[in-house]
Amino acid sequence: MDFKHVSVLLNECIEGLNIKEDGIYVDGTLGGGGHSLEILKNLSESGTLIGVDQDKDALKAAG
Repeated sequence: MDFKHVSVLLNECIEGLNIKEDGIYVDGTLGGGGHSLEILKNLSESGTLIGVDQDKDALKAAG
């Protein structure tokens, strides 16, 4: 099964988060991982991202 997802309001969400490189973030609707990927790009090794989703196909797609 192919999983296709387009991240909605990606730039607006990332700007609104004002991500701190050592912060802790939770993506409660991981989906295809688009928002999480952008959060990860802004984190240092001391930052943490937790991603969850109830859809098992979405979790597989996010890697």
